[in-house]
Amino acid sequence: MTTTNDRNQVPAATVTTWEIDPEASRVEFTAHMRLMFVMKVTVQGRFSDVAGTLTVDEREPTNSQVTITIGTANLDTKLAARDKHLRSVDFFDVEHYPTMTFTSQRIEALDQAAGQYKVTGTLRIREVTREVSLDAWDISSRTAGDSRLTLNLTTVLDRRDWGLTWSRPIQQIADEVNLALTVQFVPVSSAV
Repeated sequence: MTTTNDRNQVPAATVTTWEIDPEASRVEFTAHMRLMFVMKVTVQGRFSDVAGTLTVDEREPTNSQVTITIGTANLDTKLAARDKHLRSVDFFDVEHYPTMTFTSQRIEALDQAAGQYKVTGTLRIREVTREVSLDAWDISSRTAGDSRLTLNLTTVLDRRDWGLTWSRPIQQIADEVNLALTVQFVPVSSAV
């Protein structure tokens, strides 16, 4: 008769903490504006300063939590004058509010087999906090030896909800801003 010593078996991790790899992650936004009542322009930009953590509950993914902090000072729309204006008190006021932060409150599995979720939480911009929901897709490659987790998150925000109301008759900015994050995480720790 053979017996197994259960104390020698290593249980699989059920909770894993991941950290954002800022070099492999990006946060992009798109907004529309109308110039001189005639020309419609699409403004695209990105924030390259992104950090945060993801705690994954492997047994119940909807119990997972994510926090993402985005530095507002490094936004880039490929137009220096516009970037300077977006960093000013008219918009992000980066001198007083150098970051914006998303903190999840709940995660809903829409199609767990396909890696599709709805992540709801709070987004703080300029000390104004509002609840937002992001559509999320797990697009990790899942190849042998690949220890990275990659998520795509998208939402549409109304900039007025955070007090970003600047607009002029000759430079009308749409209220809706499309936000898209492609965030890559690397493992930090595991616990049972």
